[in-house]
Amino acid sequence: MFAVLPHPLANLGQLASSGVLITIAAAAGIWLAPRAGLGTPIIDAALSGQPFAGRLRAIAGLAIGLGILAALAVVALDVAVLAPLLPRATPATPAPPLWTGALAALYGGLTEEILLRYCVMSLFAWLLTKIVRGPAAYWGAIAGAALLFGVGHLPATATVLPLTPLVVTRAIVLNGLAGVAFGWLYWRRGLEAAMVSHGSANLILHVAVRGIGA
Repeated sequence: MFAVLPHPLANLGQLASSGVLITIAAAAGIWLAPRAGLGTPIIDAALSGQPFAGRLRAIAGLAIGLGILAALAVVALDVAVLAPLLPRATPATPAPPLWTGALAALYGGLTEEILLRYCVMSLFAWLLTKIVRGPAAYWGAIAGAALLFGVGHLPATATVLPLTPLVVTRAIVLNGLAGVAFGWLYWRRGLEAAMVSHGSANLILHVAVRGIGA
């Protein structure tokens, strides 16, 4: 969070409030995730003194690959379907420096996954497993967290485009698509896989392409 603020020392209030929010989300995830059958296997292994490098290597290929595929799917959907529908009169905004995109990848991979997957998806899964049995509960949690992930990007979208129904739909669909991939990884491989995948996708979207998606 400190890295992505334009002038960190001038935004200590924002840094503090965001830090409190992340702390609450992390604490909630610690309580909720095990009860929902979700978790942080690599972090747990490291904290218990067990070997964890092999586990990290085991999930890295899948996580990075799925992150890249999610980013490419977002770009393709936007270029082929959604972006052409946007008004042509929208003024262009200058592209941010590449280093800000790299920091956004770090922020998204860590902070947003703690908020949306570790906290929100764990909460949804914990509630749904009390009502629905089997994978349906987890798919419902994945979809719910992905929807909120898309909605959470609307304030950033509003700084670039007026929030028309099309713009809102575009933001929710593009970010939600990536959110489903990250949610599936959290369910099947753990939070660390979702973090690696999210960071990899953001490197494509905010550095290689820029201006699209999550």
